Amino acid sequence: MKKVLEMLTAIEYRELLGAALPAVVDADTIDPDPQTLFTPSGHRNALDPDTTVVRGGRGVGKTVWFKALQDDSLREIAAKYYRLDRLNRVDTLAGFGAKLSKQYPNPRRLQSLVEKFQPLDIWTAVALYGFGVTELTTIEDWPERVQWVVANPGKVEDVILDVDEQTGRDDRIKLLLFDAMDRLHSDRRIADQLARGIFELALNLRTSTRNLRVKLFIRYDMFDTARLDFADASKLLANITDLRWTETSLYALLFHYMSGAVSEHSEKFRTETGWADRFSGDENKQREVLERIASKYMGTDHRKGYTYTWLPNHLADGRQQVSPRSFLSALWRATQSTQEDFSGHAHALHWDAIRQGVQHASQIRVLEVKEDTPWVSNAIDPLRGSQVPIEKDEVVRRWREADLSTELSTQRSRTSKLSEDDSENQIMFATGPLNTDYDGLIVELIDLGVMTIRTNKRLDLPDVYRIAFDIGRKGGVPRVRQQ
Repeated sequence: MKKVLEMLTAIEYRELLGAALPAVVDADTIDPDPQTLFTPSGHRNALDPDTTVVRGGRGVGKTVWFKALQDDSLREIAAKYYRLDRLNRVDTLAGFGAKLSKQYPNPRRLQSLVEKFQPLDIWTAVALYGFGVTELTTIEDWPERVQWVVANPGKVEDVILDVDEQTGRDDRIKLLLFDAMDRLHSDRRIADQLARGIFELALNLRTSTRNLRVKLFIRYDMFDTARLDFADASKLLANITDLRWTETSLYALLFHYMSGAVSEHSEKFRTETGWADRFSGDENKQREVLERIASKYMGTDHRKGYTYTWLPNHLADGRQQVSPRSFLSALWRATQSTQEDFSGHAHALHWDAIRQGVQHASQIRVLEVKEDTPWVSNAIDPLRGSQVPIEKDEVVRRWREADLSTELSTQRSRTSKLSEDDSENQIMFATGPLNTDYDGLIVELIDLGVMTIRTNKRLDLPDVYRIAFDIGRKGGVPRVRQQ
């Protein structure tokens, strides 16, 4: 007689979600490992050694891939899944990252170096030191290493050629990785100059060598302000890709976490759902599995929306991008809220708890924005209590009442003063917008994905920002009221 498959109960699914979803989704403090590494189908180009620039917002996986590429076992997993055999011939090294390392100068050291040297010379020294060039590795400290580069331009070319030829003979590729570029310097203008030097190094190695490459993981806003005005910079734009997450990738990530969780229910989940095929691109299969975890609708019927699309839609920014960090944070909070308020519900997740999860994710996203680009908070705060969509004239009226231009100018001056003093060595990416006129400000907010413009010219805010900024929308997810 055929054995009947025992299905997970709502409580068991909820317990599995609790074990699978991390309370904190932070790539700076959590390292990827073979069990947790997830390979979204759309990220193949980002890992190709010939792709120089990888762009993405906060929480989309830039630091995950920066770390994974430096780990032999994780790189092997990626090479196999993406069928990128070249990854098995790559020797990776860090050119800069959030973690303090002797492989590159930390932000405090960079601050003194950039006062004396050109950014390209600094990063050339970092590259040669990482490549193991004796002339650099035998020098004790970074100022002297950069000075050697400045004083020996002909020798620099010779050693780069030697490293390239030896790397080719070994049938290898040396890949210099850069991440956390927002932490290069506390002054945005100087950070942009340092970033420009990295772009120049990337172009120089790409055009003059066969086996030495640079890969940069960079936020959109920093890429947009980088001054790529040097000769042949356009060649870098031909080797650029974005880290994007589709709906199916996000749900595949969730099920990946659930299938690998340290839980007595994970094996039953794999058996029940047939996880072996990973249903990475099968929306129908994913919907079927999600309906075992949460109800099909965000209420009693379809009028409140379908849960599968509702959740990512309400977490998307103005570029229609959802970060897995926001997605997982929302689900974590939804799990906690269901357990606290709806423990007897027929599904593991209650629709009201999912709404609370979106509110939670919105609060986190707004905190991130305040850290990354504090002026955005100055611009949106005067809109508190309003309702979107909103007329442009009403936005400008509120900004004028709040004297936003003066506030932004003051903040810019305050940031410059901090970068000069740096008394606490606080590395913060804090400058004002490129524009202080209100029309330009709206354009920048749209470019950042914080604001959108409708076909009728009215301005809007995606829910992932709107909710925590205490801005309403008729029929939308309730805003988070400030205490």
